[in-house]
Amino acid sequence: MDARRKYTYVGLCGLHKPVSVFVTPNIFVYNEKFHNFVEDTYKVNEMMDYINRKREEQYKNEKSEKMLDVSKDQSKEDIKIVTDNQTDECLDKYQSSDNLDYNNEEFVCDTNNIYENNKFCDKEEKHNKMKIYHYEYKYNQDLYLWRTYFDEYIFHIFHNMLIKTNNKSKKVILVLNMFIPTIIKYALCIALIENPEYACISYINDLISPLYLCNYKTCVVLDLGYINCRILPIMDGVPLYHHYTYVNNGGFYINQEIKKLLKEQYMSRYKKRENIISINGDMKLCLGNYDNNKNGDNNKNEEIINVINNMTDDDIEIIKIKYCYIKKDSENIPCNKYVLYKYNNYDIIIDPYTRYKACEILFEKEYDQNMYSLFSSIVQKINIFETYIFSNILLVGGCSNIKGILSRVAQIFFQVLRNEKKFPPKFQDNVHFLLSNISPNLRQFVGASICSSMDNLPDYTSEEILNNVLYDHLSEDIYMTFKT
Repeated sequence: MDARRKYTYVGLCGLHKPVSVFVTPNIFVYNEKFHNFVEDTYKVNEMMDYINRKREEQYKNEKSEKMLDVSKDQSKEDIKIVTDNQTDECLDKYQSSDNLDYNNEEFVCDTNNIYENNKFCDKEEKHNKMKIYHYEYKYNQDLYLWRTYFDEYIFHIFHNMLIKTNNKSKKVILVLNMFIPTIIKYALCIALIENPEYACISYINDLISPLYLCNYKTCVVLDLGYINCRILPIMDGVPLYHHYTYVNNGGFYINQEIKKLLKEQYMSRYKKRENIISINGDMKLCLGNYDNNKNGDNNKNEEIINVINNMTDDDIEIIKIKYCYIKKDSENIPCNKYVLYKYNNYDIIIDPYTRYKACEILFEKEYDQNMYSLFSSIVQKINIFETYIFSNILLVGGCSNIKGILSRVAQIFFQVLRNEKKFPPKFQDNVHFLLSNISPNLRQFVGASICSSMDNLPDYTSEEILNNVLYDHLSEDIYMTFKT
C-alpha cells in the first residue's frame, strides 16, 4: 500500500502493477502559504494567536475528554474553521468536534468540503483567504480524529478487494513519507491492525523503496511529486537524512498554472473579440472583429471560462500529461500547434503558449522554490568526499512523466555543477540518470513490492502497538537502509 499524496496505490506482493488506485483524502492537501515563514509574510503567527483566543473564549469552561494514548499530558486540540459569511448556524455546526458524529457520512462529506472550500477570516484583517488543514496544523494531536478518517478510508480501500482471504493471514506493507507527523503514521498503522485485524504491518521510506527497482546502493533519489519536489542522497545503502531537501513545488502547482493560463487565453480573446474557427481539424486563430457574432462569441468565451473553473484536478492532470511539455532551454522553439480538448460536450482550446509555459513553474517558481534552488541546496550540504553520490540520479513521482522533464532537469543540475567548486572537472561526464521500464509514478510502489518479496522488513503486530513500541519506532529511521 503506497500512501502517496495525490493517489494511494494498493496491490499485492511481487506485482509490478497496483490492483487499485484511490484518490488520497483531502486532509493531506498542503497549503503553500504555511511554508513562507521567513518574515511571517502571511501573518501565520497572528492566525495562530487568533485561533487560541477563540478557543479560550468558546471552551473556557470545558476540558478536552480525549487524550493521546501515548502522551497523558497532551490534550486534544480542536480546529476552528470560520467562513467569510459568518452565521450562528455555521458556528454552531462546527463549534466542537466533541459533539460531532464521526461515523456520520454527512459529517465526513461536510468536513472534506470545508477543508477544500472554506477559508479562515479575521474581522480586522483577512489573511489572504487561508485554508487550514489538519495536516498543516502542527498542534493537532487528536489520535481519535485521525483514526476516524483512516478507519473509513481503509474500509473503502480493502472492502472491495478482488481477492478475499482471511485478514489475519495477511501482512501489509506501507510505503510512507517518513517526514510526515508521527501521529498520522501511527493512526494509519493502528487502523490497519485493530479493525481489519491484519496479521502485521511493515513500513518503508518512499524514497528508499525505488532502490530495490534499480538495484543501486549509491544514488540520489529525486521525487517530483504532487505537492513537493524532494531529494534524498543514499550512500552505500545508507540514506543521508541530514541532507534531505525539498521545495514546495510540483504537480499541484502545475495544475493550478494550467487552469490559470487556460482562463487567461479565453479572457484575452474576450477582450480582443477574437474568433476561433476549425479548418481541416487544425485550430486557427482569426484576428477579426465580427460585429454580427460579437455577443455570441463573448458569451461562448464566458461559458468556457466557467467550465474551466469547474474542472477537477484529475481533468487538469489529463491535460498536463497528454498535451503539456517542457522545453529543454529557452532557445528551443516551442511547438506552434493548437490542441482541441473535448470536455463535457465543450471544445476547449489549448494554445501553444499554455502547453509549454505551465510546466515552467517547476523551474521559475519564486521564493527559491524551484529546481535550481533544490539542487543548489543539496549540493551545498554535502562535503567533498560525498560528491560521488551524484553519479546516479533516479527520478520518481508523477511529474517525471511530463514530456521533456529529464533533459531539463539534467540541464539544471549541470548548471549547478558548473557553479560549484567542490566537484572535480568534467564530473558531469560521470553522471547517469537511471532509466527504468516502470513508469516514474509507480517506481516507489514497485520497489516496495520487490522489497516485500525479500522479507527483510521488521514486522509490527498488535503487541508492539499496545506497548507503544511502534509509536517510538515510527520516529526513528535507523533501520531504513537499502538491503540486498
